[in-house]
Amino acid sequence: MIFAHSTLILAVVLLTMPIYNRAIKIDLHQLQRSVGPGVFYKDDCRNESGTIGMALLQLSSGDYNQTHKGRNVLVNFARQSNACRQEVVRALIKEMDNPNLDFEKQPSNYYLWREGSQLLGEFKAIEALDLLISHLDKTNGFHSASMVFQPAILGVRQMGQAAVPKLRLALKQDPKVRIRMAAAYCLTDIGGKPAMNALTQAQAGETNQCVANFIRVSLDTFAYRSKMGLSFDNQAPQANTNARRNWQLAFQCVE
Repeated sequence: MIFAHSTLILAVVLLTMPIYNRAIKIDLHQLQRSVGPGVFYKDDCRNESGTIGMALLQLSSGDYNQTHKGRNVLVNFARQSNACRQEVVRALIKEMDNPNLDFEKQPSNYYLWREGSQLLGEFKAIEALDLLISHLDKTNGFHSASMVFQPAILGVRQMGQAAVPKLRLALKQDPKVRIRMAAAYCLTDIGGKPAMNALTQAQAGETNQCVANFIRVSLDTFAYRSKMGLSFDNQAPQANTNARRNWQLAFQCVE
């Protein structure tokens, strides 16, 4: 009698399991539909309302509040998914890739590059490195130790070690002196043995006196022996205030 009763209970449980599993699947499906697409994951990214375009205009405004709003819009948009990040990066590259850039005569382009370069650096958008490196020499006519007036530098140095191979190539092959100078600056700012090796290799073949001297000063200021061996970074014990000032002055050399 007990055996028969147990068998009946087991049969009931087995019969109800498929219904219960189906109910879970239905509930999950209905939940995803009710909260909308992109909550669990987002595999597409639509810019139907022109959100990105408006944000880019705000970046170009030069107004602090508008710039801050535009920046937040782009950052939040990019955080939604990898597809959204890619769309923001493509939009920035397209807007910034202007063959007739003149930051002194076109302040809006300078503002766009100042903010856009930093965003590309934050996004680690290595697909933008060619564009940024080819504009390393662009400045609005002013100079600051922060490099804010030479905006391509802002983005390239944020790329870190990923930027070193292309910077090494620019330092050795680019015909523009100021791009080679800026490439040396970025390599020094990024630091590490690959950057140090790139500077050392370029030093012997550099024909411009200003660039050659800047490479020498960079190595003298930031290369040092540590417990890990030969190091190259901002922790160099000889890189005191005066040494850093001389490094900055060497960067401003014009032949």
